[in-house]
Amino acid sequence: MAQCKNSNGGHYKASANCLRLDGGGTVVVDAPRWRTSGWSQVFCPALTKFKSAAFITKST
Repeated sequence: MAQCKNSNGGHYKASANCLRLDGGGTVVVDAPRWRTSGWSQVFCPALTKFKSAAFITKST
């Protein structure tokens, strides 16, 4: 999950890297909606496990 208290007019969304349990590599999951405030959340799908997280930003 990502939260921003002051986006300065920009947008952001959460992103997660998830490892496939079958050894098939990494699945990248991004939240579908750009946010200007509040929480953005994304979850790893079934048969994967959490590897790392970040947030993606854009200026407009």
